[in-house]
Amino acid sequence: MFPQRPEDLEKMMRELGITTEDVIKTAGNPAALKQLLSSATLRMVGPVRGSGPSDGLSGIVNALEQAKARFQAEKTMLPIPFVAKPRTQLLVSFEFNRRQVLRQENEHAAQMKQTIIGTEIHVSKIPLEQLERVSLQQMDVRKTHKGKYLLCRIITFPVRMFSVHVLVEDVNGDACLMELYNYPGTIGASPQLIEALFPVGSILAIREPTLKSAAHGGDPLLRVDCPSNVVWLEHDDKKLLGVKWDTGDQVHHSPRLPSTEEEWKKQGNSHYQNGWNIPAAVSYSRGLQRFPASSVLKLNRAMAYLQLKYYGAALADCEAVLENKDLSESLKPKALYRAAQALYGMGRWDEAERNFTDMAKKYPAEAPACKPWIQKCTDRRSEASQGKYDWVAAYKVAQGEGSRMDLANFTGPIQIAALPSRGGGRGIVAKRDIKFGELLVVSKAFVFCSKDDFAKPETFSILNLITNCMDVGYGAINPTQAAERIAGDPQAANALNQLYAGPTYEPPPSEYSVAPPGKVNVSRLLRFDEDVHIGRIQGVLSFNSFTVQSLGPGESMPKDTSRHLDTSALFPLPSLFNHSCSPNAHWYCLKDIMIVRATCDIPAGNEVFLSYGGAGDSYLSRAKESCLARLLGSCNCFLCTRDRQAGESVCKQREKIASKISSCTTILAVRSHIKKLDETFKGYPTADRYAMFTANMKLANISQSSSNLDEVLRTLFKCLEYLGLKVTDTSFRGALPLSSRDSLPVKLATIGGSRTGPLLGPLGVDACIAIRNTFGGALNDKARAAKWLKGTVWLHDKCYGGGKELFSERYPDILD
Repeated sequence: MFPQRPEDLEKMMRELGITTEDVIKTAGNPAALKQLLSSATLRMVGPVRGSGPSDGLSGIVNALEQAKARFQAEKTMLPIPFVAKPRTQLLVSFEFNRRQVLRQENEHAAQMKQTIIGTEIHVSKIPLEQLERVSLQQMDVRKTHKGKYLLCRIITFPVRMFSVHVLVEDVNGDACLMELYNYPGTIGASPQLIEALFPVGSILAIREPTLKSAAHGGDPLLRVDCPSNVVWLEHDDKKLLGVKWDTGDQVHHSPRLPSTEEEWKKQGNSHYQNGWNIPAAVSYSRGLQRFPASSVLKLNRAMAYLQLKYYGAALADCEAVLENKDLSESLKPKALYRAAQALYGMGRWDEAERNFTDMAKKYPAEAPACKPWIQKCTDRRSEASQGKYDWVAAYKVAQGEGSRMDLANFTGPIQIAALPSRGGGRGIVAKRDIKFGELLVVSKAFVFCSKDDFAKPETFSILNLITNCMDVGYGAINPTQAAERIAGDPQAANALNQLYAGPTYEPPPSEYSVAPPGKVNVSRLLRFDEDVHIGRIQGVLSFNSFTVQSLGPGESMPKDTSRHLDTSALFPLPSLFNHSCSPNAHWYCLKDIMIVRATCDIPAGNEVFLSYGGAGDSYLSRAKESCLARLLGSCNCFLCTRDRQAGESVCKQREKIASKISSCTTILAVRSHIKKLDETFKGYPTADRYAMFTANMKLANISQSSSNLDEVLRTLFKCLEYLGLKVTDTSFRGALPLSSRDSLPVKLATIGGSRTGPLLGPLGVDACIAIRNTFGGALNDKARAAKWLKGTVWLHDKCYGGGKELFSERYPDILD
């Protein structure tokens, strides 16, 4: 029924996302009004929700199509003039909503936050000095105002949802909601930290601002996706000369600014003690603008920069202090110590070790603090140059609290190469002959976000219009982490700019070269020296990020598979490995460290591949249903080529048989289906028949329950062959000759890669353990049990390193 009362009409318009200005603009133009109503109907679908298990793929596809239609409709709608709403009404409404959000956060243990990435994002590349000031009344909704900047100030306490929401006013007193995305320091931030980041009364210049209509009705808003578009201004900035704020010089609730060096130090120290490192660094920086000679403020800022891992900026502050000829003796040890820590963080371990050593000699009282750092320098240098890691110690650290590891990057016998066969793209090739199990890469994440980064549980659903996928996890936070890193280390942007960002951006260079980190002067944090192109960063992360699960106690599958715990990370060098569904290397992680090892012998000059997809996925899943298919299109690896040659009907038949096997309950039935399944793999290498592995594991489990131990062992031997291994001792009865007791019962088959490469470690080790337990348990064959334990440890070492010691940490019950 058509609304009868004016307030009902207003409510309907809000739900449709139609403003009074929209209707006025289309008056007398039926075609324009029809377009407006059509677009508004598309917007009625409401906010996109994360699809649960019952929604399935169709729910995700529908959500994606709805989101795309909504954004496409908005692009076709003409801009309309901004109409200011009463300031008091906006203030009351915002404060009511802010308190409601805070109350909900206090009442609920976990928060699910949603966002959409992949929409068009404008990054301003024009310096503020070259832009012309504009007021809200001069702006249009649904328009980016190029060549302009908006001078505004914060008039309310902020609130963090997915983005930071705050009311701002321009010089004329007109107010508007601002939504600020991807801003440094906001990840998992408490309400108090957000208020320290965005103090009431702060003056901002928004470069080339965008006014948008609210997604589902409501007042227009300023949306800022790129944090570098925001320029913070001091009250005495030259841009404010002659500026008179219509609502008065002071904003209600604005804090009193410190006026002395000591007050700025106290404010920064207070933030630092709360763990608010970015507000602390900002306070020290603002103090230094007024007291530039203050060594105390510089050293305190260096400490905050160290916590933020802005090592080049910390080094610049420490060296500036040390250049002061009048520096007090009490400050020299602090400056030297923090400078050495900065050098360590930058990977300049020789210099760091010299500094720590010299300091320990010059200041004996500091020697105990320096000693562990000297040892760490030695360890990191050995890791980086020789690939020698204490994997047992690293594994133990990874099982504890926290999400960051202290290990050096390592690049083994591989190199980045231009590959003409890939249309001018890049890849990783072997510099020399590589052996099975050899360490190829150890890489620290460029960005890494997990549940450990949040004081209170938060999870995120991300509708990704770049990959056409729905993701649940922490990947939504990675663009903010990238912006935060660039804020204090502008050189870091170069690592991102050389990675593939998708077909809408310029292709990356054929080479990949990132200069080592250097000293950088960050005199005012959050005054970006490098424009942060969030749109491109989202593309890089969408095409190159890994979903990470840290290596834990031995098990084939993680106990907690709930997707809300997904950790997402970007590893620059591993991003350059090309994909194969039949890879010759595999990767795993210890928290924010990725390790890559060869899963077979790789001749010099051959390309080294990783698998991007889920290990064991069927061809139909890989080709049609996965995000991998949407990213890569058609995969031309050996396995996919072979599957296409076999034909879709054969692949469907294979899936149907595999499904029947999973529900079988008798040995006879499983054997019958295994024979039929094997016929669908004619011409395939043994190691590329993953479905045969799972089928034989099913047979082994049923045989185990019926105590048919001979059948169990024969089947487990076959399982190892389907993983690309060769069983060299298939005996399971009679005395074991003394001459063979020290030899391995299993070795690598001669293969050039395997579909099961990513599963060789967990599944191969588990199969070997099952064989060992069968011999050592019901068969009471201690000799064969010992031999298979030796084979198990060998395979585990090839896949994960660390020898018997790491194996015993992951499988403590096996060696008891």
